[in-house]
Amino acid sequence: MRLRTRPHVRATNIAVAALLAVPLTGCAPSFFTDGDDLAHRGAENIAAEIGSHSDNTGEVSLEEMVSWWVPEEVEALDWSGQIGHDSEATIDVRIHVEVAAYTSPNIGGRSNSAGEATVCYRLVWPRYYEARRSEISCPDTVAPPRPLPRARPELTEHDTARVAEILSAKSELDTLESALHDAFPDDYIRIDIAFWNGETVVAVGIPAERECILVVRDEAGELFYPSYRPISLEPGETGCATDLYTNPPR
Repeated sequence: MRLRTRPHVRATNIAVAALLAVPLTGCAPSFFTDGDDLAHRGAENIAAEIGSHSDNTGEVSLEEMVSWWVPEEVEALDWSGQIGHDSEATIDVRIHVEVAAYTSPNIGGRSNSAGEATVCYRLVWPRYYEARRSEISCPDTVAPPRPLPRARPELTEHDTARVAEILSAKSELDTLESALHDAFPDDYIRIDIAFWNGETVVAVGIPAERECILVVRDEAGELFYPSYRPISLEPGETGCATDLYTNPPR
């Protein structure tokens, strides 16, 4: 039984296209709008959309924030810090918007001149909240290469099969635990074993990724995979442990 979560909603090219299209044609305060003003407003809307992403766990890395939250059409100029209990993450972006001239065919319809704007913003994310946004001066420098987020560890179907194989082959708890640690030696993996009501229960998980393999061998030697509440893997909850089966949270 596996649970995969990722803390983060990713911005897409389609979302950026929508931001460039919708606000630039429907939000003018009068029947005719200067194109440069309209482009500036469009840039602000895009920055607001980037800043609307929030992280409630503090586990998304700064590199993931840049990669997942800042669309490719937007230049990431600088990034620093980290979302945490006593820390904030900061990303500076440069947004360029071009607006084509438009004349409404209807009397009283909104029209605008052609225009463009290049605007830079500083976005600062505290824990649990959307970003604070402020306009900053744009540098003349070229944007640096985007950071590459590290690959996050995960448990696969092969790992589930490996746990089941070991549980089927090892009867004694000491040898079972030793075999599991040999198969999963990484520090980020948690292994929990219990003997309960004649059954042997094994939980192998990656707490930071909310991943968990839970397997039980009954008295007859048959294996099964109990279900559990996904929320039990969240911080402050039971986590990936044999208690998910032997003492399930209510």
